[in-house]
Amino acid sequence: ETKTHTGNTWPFSNFSQYTKMKEYVDKSGVRVGVVLWMIDHDLLMYIPVKTIEKMKLENKKSVNIKDLNNPNYRIIEIPSKKKITFLSSDYSILKNLKEGD
Repeated sequence: ETKTHTGNTWPFSNFSQYTKMKEYVDKSGVRVGVVLWMIDHDLLMYIPVKTIEKMKLENKKSVNIKDLNNPNYRIIEIPSKKKITFLSSDYSILKNLKEGD
């Protein structure tokens, strides 16, 4: 799933596909997550649904930009360069995902 958001936090209430996507977690060869463009920060990140599930179990209501550096959560920054309006991004980093991410 791809999402864009302004501000510092992306609320899980904006992720209506969560329940359906959880069904595909742990299927061999399938990567289930959200590519999130934090517009105000010119930052693109990949958040596995497993990470979102863990955050929700910890009663978190959103992903904060600071969670990118939190060792308790698997969130991957996708290398990107700001063009005039949009980002030019290198998604090859996602090849290194572990099974189930």
